[in-house]
Amino acid sequence: MTAATKLVYLVRHARAQAQSPSGDAGRTLTEDGRAAFEALVRGLATDLGITRVVTSPFARAVQTAAVLGAVLGVPVEREPTLAAGECTAREVLRLAGRLGAGTALVGHNPELAEAASAAAGHAVELPPGAIVALEGADDGWRFVWVRVP
Repeated sequence: MTAATKLVYLVRHARAQAQSPSGDAGRTLTEDGRAAFEALVRGLATDLGITRVVTSPFARAVQTAAVLGAVLGVPVEREPTLAAGECTAREVLRLAGRLGAGTALVGHNPELAEAASAAAGHAVELPPGAIVALEGADDGWRFVWVRVP
């Protein structure tokens, strides 16, 4: 797979704190989670065709998106509908189709795992920091690969 391939990406936030005084939305990445995700992205950088990153507003997703954007040198923007519990797998795939090839959506499970599973036609596990590549559009998605830290 080369960077020229037209793909969209689903990215589950990297490993985060179990709790935060400010609640679920305030949970931040652990140092190990950040380091493992950054190593994964650096290792895949030449194979990723990411041109923009769109993220959940939750702290752990914003931090994951910031790592992805910084390593790849691409812009990061927030999308409230990617917040945990705010959308369905179908809505994630619809957003991916609307935003188009080269977009990485950074969010949460179960929505991202369900979207990847729908494209694959079987259950796909997405541990923290996983990156999934999908090809297609609203009329049909094809699971291409998943990489985990």
